Amino acid sequence: MSGGQIAALLCAILLLLPGGCFLLVGINEADRYRSRQYTEWFDDYLVMLPVAVAILSVAGLLFWLAFRRRPVRGGPPAPPR
Repeated sequence: MSGGQIAALLCAILLLLPGGCFLLVGINEADRYRSRQYTEWFDDYLVMLPVAVAILSVAGLLFWLAFRRRPVRGGPPAPPR
């Protein structure tokens, strides 16, 4: 692994904590307040879900960057077209 891949892996692992917390709290509170008359609370917690998706998407991208295989230099030539 290169240094950039290790850095991407560490950042992805660090982003799992806030993304997971936003997701769990958002789902829990939105489900709890959905049945009550507190519409302002419900709307506030629904904003947490897209934020969680955005954070976890960045973490997924960083995991992909960390574990993708780099092209081999001096590999076999490309087949003719």
